[in-house]
Amino acid sequence: MTTSRPADVRGRDDGRGLGGWGSPALVLGVIAAGTAWVVGWVGVVAGLTAVVIGFIGARKAFRDPQRSGGAALAGLALGIVGLVWGLAVVVPTLVGSGEFGAGLTLDECMAQANGQQEQRMCASQHLEEYRARFPGRTDT
Repeated sequence: MTTSRPADVRGRDDGRGLGGWGSPALVLGVIAAGTAWVVGWVGVVAGLTAVVIGFIGARKAFRDPQRSGGAALAGLALGIVGLVWGLAVVVPTLVGSGEFGAGLTLDECMAQANGQQEQRMCASQHLEEYRARFPGRTDT
């Protein structure tokens, strides 16, 4: 005679099911891939989180045949897309190699700069002139 465990409050008989890893990974992956090209940091943070959660969910699904790992794998894939796309948007801005100020002189670029990040981009694009005009400044 076999004994079965009673179902828990949510209706699962042994607590396996999706385990809560696939859906969050998928949602974060969609957020990462959908917003990375507009707001790079959101894509990077949500993408990295989706990759971690998706990896954990896919690994649990691989080890347990009762689990479905489709949502976790989709979240993992979309998280990678969002992470890479977000880094492609964020990294040029951080290192000052973006398109802002291209073809302008240092004075024109600084006049059009809206914030410290764009001023740093101007200084890095016109590094020789910036160093000649401001020899004591090392904040580039």
